[in-house]
Amino acid sequence: MLKLTRVREEVCNKILNSQKKSLALITLLAFLLSFSGTTQASADPYSYLNNGMISFAGSNNMLNFYNSNNNWKQAYLYTNSYDSSSKIELTNFSGWGVTLTKGDYCFSGSPCVGKTTGVTSTRSIDYTGLSSFNVSGNTYTYGTIVETDAVTLGGQAVEIVSSVSLARDSNYAVITTAIRNLGGSVSDLKLFVNNYDAMVFSDGEYRSTRGNVVDGSFVPLTDTSQSSNAVLADALEYVHNGTNYGGILLAGSNTGTLSSILHNGCCSPQNVAYSPQTQITQTNQDGQYAILNQLPTLSSGQTSTLKWAFGGADYGTLTSSAFLNALLSAVGNSTPAPAPAPAPAPAYVRQSSNLTFAQSLYASDTLSDEDGELRKTVDQIMAKYGSLIK
Repeated sequence: MLKLTRVREEVCNKILNSQKKSLALITLLAFLLSFSGTTQASADPYSYLNNGMISFAGSNNMLNFYNSNNNWKQAYLYTNSYDSSSKIELTNFSGWGVTLTKGDYCFSGSPCVGKTTGVTSTRSIDYTGLSSFNVSGNTYTYGTIVETDAVTLGGQAVEIVSSVSLARDSNYAVITTAIRNLGGSVSDLKLFVNNYDAMVFSDGEYRSTRGNVVDGSFVPLTDTSQSSNAVLADALEYVHNGTNYGGILLAGSNTGTLSSILHNGCCSPQNVAYSPQTQITQTNQDGQYAILNQLPTLSSGQTSTLKWAFGGADYGTLTSSAFLNALLSAVGNSTPAPAPAPAPAPAYVRQSSNLTFAQSLYASDTLSDEDGELRKTVDQIMAKYGSLIK
């Protein structure tokens, strides 16, 4: 009995020691997290992205990235980190986000007025990719929010998955939007990523310019028919502390990409979605802008993906090569060129002079010796009698 009791005591001690070690490890991790000020953000019903430089949040308060009726509601620009008194609006109250159309059917985070008959949707939002930190008693959030929408447009079912990511020290968000066909064959789908009310600050004084981001530069369009992967917006009259601020919308490498600016037309997504032909290269008037992507025909289960970014900073930063190259790298470069066609095989030329004995036997042509037996026989003959053959 004594031996058995000692065994039990040893087992108990091992268990207790293991528990103590686990408890100590948990305590240490908790201490480190509290020291760094970074934790995983709670999955609130409506959450937000705000890293102190850029906030993608609701128009009514800074804590709602989504609200019960609309999503992608609004983006703010902070001119100084963690200084909410200097926020500058990149959009007005109509918001920004994703619009999908098929013919006369339209789905968007904000209502497509007159285009929603025959359109149904369900939505889920995943906040588990968020983390938060505290500065001077204020909570800031960064990471990823994923929205999934199951949408039926006129009887055609598709799934829209948008992953919105904001790094802790970044002044732009990167969004990956995937459209998956849930059944049947889908054609004529158009994806718009847009700003529903193109204002910098709330006074409507802004300038938006269509162009392309190429090799670290923003190049304005000179012809309205040119393709375009970006829209640059900046303030005209409102200058904060002597500095002009703005925002940029940039799309990645998909075919059919074309920017659109609609002046004197806001603030519903269908205005620009159904009037992309109303093209100008630049406007100083209130309106909205978008990047249009014509999706390819999708078979059942197939997915088309667009990567894009939306952010803001002072105008000098927005147009700097460092910022634009980082943005290009985040969303992908311009549409890849088609792979070059393989070079044609050189034409076969039969050798007709200065032939060796072996070449003469099968006329330097292996077409008549598919299994190689003739060549094998010739090699054996040459090995034995080659020195005798002139």
